[in-house]
Amino acid sequence: MCKHLTSGAALALAASIVLQLAVICPASAAGDGTAMHHLHLFMHDGYTGPRPTAVLVVNGTGAPVMSGVRFGDTVVMDDVLTEGPSRGSRPVGRAQGTYVTASMEEGRPAMLLSMNVVLTDYAPYSGSTVAVMGRNDITEPVRELAVVGGTGRFRMATGYVLWKTASWRGKNAVLELDIYLRAAAAAA
Repeated sequence: MCKHLTSGAALALAASIVLQLAVICPASAAGDGTAMHHLHLFMHDGYTGPRPTAVLVVNGTGAPVMSGVRFGDTVVMDDVLTEGPSRGSRPVGRAQGTYVTASMEEGRPAMLLSMNVVLTDYAPYSGSTVAVMGRNDITEPVRELAVVGGTGRFRMATGYVLWKTASWRGKNAVLELDIYLRAAAAAA
């Protein structure tokens, strides 16, 4: 079949296949001194219960954007990260950071999120972190946030996070994170 393709088209097809494989396979060599990684984690954001992992530290003074959420609300989190959606799944790290209700549009609360994904028991990445920042419009089924750095195996990382709400009960949520990043192969 390739004998019917021009050499330029065949080269473009091969490059596309290599790029797709690099995104799918963890720690694939990207050919430019970097490695591609894909992490699939679940974040348990708990506002309620005896040991909440997300705490409102500043009450926003702006208008309500939805029930119980005001423009300017600021939350600090230290959420558990697990392999699966159940809180009983194996813990692999923590999501530590802040989010601020930064949208004034009623019915569409969007947060400015800044967090570190701290991997404590996620071989071979244990001890590494991923820095994430971006807009989290909680009304969208899939949100995209930026990977803006990292440490350990993810030193100087760039990439993105696809962020989905797996479940939401009251003020507690389970979020599914698909993290796609590129980091220096020397750090990998």
